[in-house]
Amino acid sequence: MRKKAMVYLVRVLLQKIIGFSLYLAGAGFVLTYAGSIYFISLFAGTMIISLLLLKANEETLAQRGKTATSSPLWDKVLLALFWLLNYFVVYWLAGASETEEHLGIVYWCGMVAIFFAAWISTKALLENTFLESTARIQRDRNQTVCKTGPYSIVRHPAYSGLILNCIGLCMIFPYVRVWICMAITALIIVVRTALEDKMLKQGLEGYLEYTSQTKYRLLPFVW
Repeated sequence: MRKKAMVYLVRVLLQKIIGFSLYLAGAGFVLTYAGSIYFISLFAGTMIISLLLLKANEETLAQRGKTATSSPLWDKVLLALFWLLNYFVVYWLAGASETEEHLGIVYWCGMVAIFFAAWISTKALLENTFLESTARIQRDRNQTVCKTGPYSIVRHPAYSGLILNCIGLCMIFPYVRVWICMAITALIIVVRTALEDKMLKQGLEGYLEYTSQTKYRLLPFVW
């Protein structure tokens, strides 16, 4: 189990390295202070969160590393698009759009947003041992409904964190191309949330009752 979890974490780190490389390539290998601060924070945060999750939730990390699962076709398509846009395309676009420093209040608010987004997603992973990368009914793991922690506020807190991260990136890299990329990414997350929620209502015992207790999917009092 530990080996599978480590393989997953190495994949996550490699994903960040590729994203940084694409940013550099887009920027003509000129690194701004704004880019430097963001990516240093990204790598440091990734290492800290990885060590925390490895200690607290090794099994879930191992499961998240699976590339072949019984998830439906819509999930495979949406997940592939999400990964491409959120971890690779956005960084190339950000680098290609960089022209000058922009370390203003909006930038720092964006940094706060991505830290908070990472905290929400990490809390969700620590709380829910069934939070895999793919959307499926985990009968092989005797899946149950998680109702505690952030799951007592919204039904899909990890996705809430991802959308907040999209907003944060738009503030850190204030360029139209980045905004368009993140808007599409956020839309993919919303669609995936709706489809996954429907699947869980139909296939996971106790989930329908849970929806009557925790009424909102992503954002309290909105949806």
